Amino acid sequence: MDDAVRPARLRSVTTLEERLAALGDAAKALAGALELDTTLDTIVRSAVEVTGAHYAALGVLGDDEHIQRFFHHGIDEDTVRRIGHYPTGKGLLGVLIRDPQTLRLDDMSQHPASSGFPPEHPPMTAFLGTTVSSHGRVFGNLYLTDKPGGFDATDEAVIEVLAAQAGAAIETASLSQRLRELAVADERERISRELHDGVIQWLFSIGMGLEAARTLLPEEAGDIDERLSSAVDGLDGAIRELRGAIFRLRPQQAASLGLAAGITELAREYEVNALIRPSLEVPAEIDAEVPVAVVADALQVIRESLSNAARHAQARNVHIAAVCDDERLEVSVRDDGVGFQVDDGARVGHGLANMRERASALGAELTIDSTPGAGTAVRLSVPLEQEATSP
Repeated sequence: MDDAVRPARLRSVTTLEERLAALGDAAKALAGALELDTTLDTIVRSAVEVTGAHYAALGVLGDDEHIQRFFHHGIDEDTVRRIGHYPTGKGLLGVLIRDPQTLRLDDMSQHPASSGFPPEHPPMTAFLGTTVSSHGRVFGNLYLTDKPGGFDATDEAVIEVLAAQAGAAIETASLSQRLRELAVADERERISRELHDGVIQWLFSIGMGLEAARTLLPEEAGDIDERLSSAVDGLDGAIRELRGAIFRLRPQQAASLGLAAGITELAREYEVNALIRPSLEVPAEIDAEVPVAVVADALQVIRESLSNAARHAQARNVHIAAVCDDERLEVSVRDDGVGFQVDDGARVGHGLANMRERASALGAELTIDSTPGAGTAVRLSVPLEQEATSP
């Protein structure tokens, strides 16, 4: 498992503060996981973390409502091999499949649906299970067993919050996987709508829930408050990345808006993410002067510039300008933020490489002026005379 998405702590939790801190860790880990298998593994590990259970498992349901995949934590691989095939959804696990709701038991063997364990299976007593779903679609069920002293009502509430986080994370990871597998334009458009109307709103709702959880903390719980705050920041970052993915999914739609409307849309996106409204200097008549073939790449350079500003600049003001004549389109994004050392490529990472790639595709000149403490200016100069002679 990638260390970047591994929950920070794997130890028994007992107090409310520890559980909320663990829940914040889980939210941050899940917000950063876009590979489906990594996400599923992170969920079961996080379930152990937030409850202190010895064992956790996630059964992923197939179309026939039987367990299709089974992710677990707490049982070593040698024991797993001796047990044999993973559960398919009979007995007690089948109860959650047929009646998706939270189920808490002090002794799972006493439940009428319990069918016992296969040979070599470790003994298990206390049980807590809940459904993992998103927008009415059930992905599977999360099972926890053998917490010292048994599970309580707080465990039940915490695991339901984790299940909600898990549903959103699985949906995000599933969509991410499908994006890599499918390149059909209509499918991209549909997925982008799902990302915007479903996943982003769901992540925002979870972030609000974590913010509400912070109100349960005593004033002296500073470290835990920081963890929950960090988790909320992680969700905000995931939302920004998804918004960027939506823009990249629909380059032709962006181009069809025209340059002026496209810049206005990006300014709105930045305002939502950074809570700062950029000032615009974009003449309405510019759309008649800029070739359609230039628009998508120019907008992407602006989007990357704004994304870097939202993540790093801590700016109070952002200004976007675009002017055009018969020969060139000039676009600029300026902020009054903290700035950076331009020769430090790590400062803007892949965004800078993406901007240079777009500029190269346009045969344009890209300049980035920045000094620590003095803000940043990104300028794109696109020659237009070549458009008339292009084949």
